[in-house]
Amino acid sequence: MKTKHTSYFRIIYMIIFYFLFHTGNSYFGTVMKTYSYVIFAMIYFYYYLTDFLNFDNSNGKYRPWIISSVIHIAIAVLLWSFSKSGILFLKFFVLWFLTNVIREIMVKFKKQDVKAIFIGSQDDFEKCLLGSRHGFFSFLKRLNMTDRIDIFNYMTVNGIEAVVAKEEIAKEYQEKFLRMKLEGIQVLFTWQYKEEIEKKIDVKNISDKWFLYSSGFAILSDGFEKKIKTMADLAMTILVGASTFPIMLVSAIIIKMESPGPIFYRQKRIGLGGKEFDLVKFRSMRTDAEKDGPQWAQKNDSRITRYGSFMRKTRIDELPQLWNVLKGDMSFVGPRPEREVFIKRLEKELPYYNMRHLIKPGLTGWAQVMYPYGASVEDSLRKLEYDLYYIKHQRFIFDVLILFKTTKSVLFGKGR
Repeated sequence: MKTKHTSYFRIIYMIIFYFLFHTGNSYFGTVMKTYSYVIFAMIYFYYYLTDFLNFDNSNGKYRPWIISSVIHIAIAVLLWSFSKSGILFLKFFVLWFLTNVIREIMVKFKKQDVKAIFIGSQDDFEKCLLGSRHGFFSFLKRLNMTDRIDIFNYMTVNGIEAVVAKEEIAKEYQEKFLRMKLEGIQVLFTWQYKEEIEKKIDVKNISDKWFLYSSGFAILSDGFEKKIKTMADLAMTILVGASTFPIMLVSAIIIKMESPGPIFYRQKRIGLGGKEFDLVKFRSMRTDAEKDGPQWAQKNDSRITRYGSFMRKTRIDELPQLWNVLKGDMSFVGPRPEREVFIKRLEKELPYYNMRHLIKPGLTGWAQVMYPYGASVEDSLRKLEYDLYYIKHQRFIFDVLILFKTTKSVLFGKGR
């Protein structure tokens, strides 16, 4: 899979990058001290944030070189201001050049996409790709098993590597699909495609039986994993709370100056086991925002204040929820809590929506970093697909990945 390949390449790149960094320091007579490791981590994290480590050739020919130049020049200037050593610029120039050359080699070596065909109706094809954000598969054609075209010949001529179809079709033509698999073609049902490639659960095409026989969902029964998650929540709350306190203090002052009303906004939300709790946020809307009753926030919502819009994009409005995490109402990572008035409606229209309440809601979550802010039943369905994937695959390392993605989203203003 492309996602798995990306992880492998990032690990390889990190090892090579560290080797160059360490060797370079030794060659120039600079002993690796604590600050050297901090610089290494800063560069690598910056590369992650700017998508330098995606190893795909869609960013343009010169953009990666410019991206890496910014961080290397900035660090070289900063260190030079303390040491006044001219050799620093040469050292960082060599590191910058070699790391970019290695990246270019890895981009050429890494497979960019998977040639695939979809077998089924146009309606099934559109539903399968609805909400797709990755494009890991390059679908060259949609076919029906009843088409007169020689499917196997078409696959051979065009170098098809994967086939996606509804499970019912694969069962009906089991021998043909088995032949595809034995010839090295990756065969995926539509729900497998969504889970393995899109990293979400195809809510509309699963059943109770699927949940019964499907692996995963360790978060519901693994006591050790729950303890790790609880300790991580406490540590992150203290760390984030201490580092963002000045931001919260300034935000409170601006909110009070910008519009009349309270600084904080309390709202009833549904959490673990369907239990109601008071969620705390910085107020980002006018005090009369819901004079006509509860409603989802819309894009460019006129009820949102000027600073409120900024807070929503940078997630500053969510910071007071650290108190909810500290109280145990929420976790740092999990499905976002919703209001009961919307939940009652969504549970009627979306299958398995109530499964979101099997774990604590979170400040951030897989759905938040993978899907843009939405305000409709259809958007809720897309987010539910990601939430169920998180519940099925939750692990500590997965939470770490979500926190990294959240950081990227906050720093680049990709919030709501």
